Amino acid sequence: MASDSRGMLKDRQGRRLAYYDTNQKIFPIGDKLIADTGYASLNDPSISFLAALMIRFANNSFSRVEVDQLPNSYFSFAASLLPPAGAESAKLQTLVFAGFTRNKAKLCVYHGESGRTLGCSSAGYVSSPRERIQGLQNVQNMSFSEAAQVMRKTIDDYAAAVQPGLVGGPVVIRTITDSGSQWFGSHPDWPTWSSFSDLAEDYKANQVSFQLMPGVVKGQLDALISEGDAWARAGRGATIPRTSGHAPVIDSSLTQP
Repeated sequence: MASDSRGMLKDRQGRRLAYYDTNQKIFPIGDKLIADTGYASLNDPSISFLAALMIRFANNSFSRVEVDQLPNSYFSFAASLLPPAGAESAKLQTLVFAGFTRNKAKLCVYHGESGRTLGCSSAGYVSSPRERIQGLQNVQNMSFSEAAQVMRKTIDDYAAAVQPGLVGGPVVIRTITDSGSQWFGSHPDWPTWSSFSDLAEDYKANQVSFQLMPGVVKGQLDALISEGDAWARAGRGATIPRTSGHAPVIDSSLTQP
């Protein structure tokens, strides 16, 4: 499974303001994997980032099911942990669930951004965006190194071809077999954000590097991060009503299992 590392910060109107290249998109879940493409943030002040939710899911008994049962179990877990708005936003991501059942590989894809359908397969590959990847025609006969080389080149080529900022950063690869999974090479030092306040603190301390999109000035990014910080702090307050608005959105794209 391969992905880029780019996260895109958008405002409420969907305008892309800035990006960063330490966005985790592949998540080990016991002996299985989950990857996301699309939205990577949640409409919840306390657990605003998909990575934070995935860590909790991996450590919960909900995750200890067969891979074809993993999607429903994941959404049940999200509904038990998050308020209704947060649980609903968790269904917007397009998610890939990979693992083995009785030593047989299985790949399940939940299309959260289009139709919310779920399909599983025991052969072939899927990509985001949906396209035929040159070099993977005989993927079942390829080594991990050979497949990784093809997927890395595909992501790099796509990043060079699309609008600046949408896709990029280090390509991250994790292999999976019926005995477990492991990282193939290195990966970025991913931030451990739970809420937008965590992002804001790292931003103010220059612990995370955001690159502005063309036409965007730093003041616009400052205002957006401050807005997200205020939304998170107000929503988590014991005596302050939960805000009715939405946080800024982190968008991630291009994951290839």
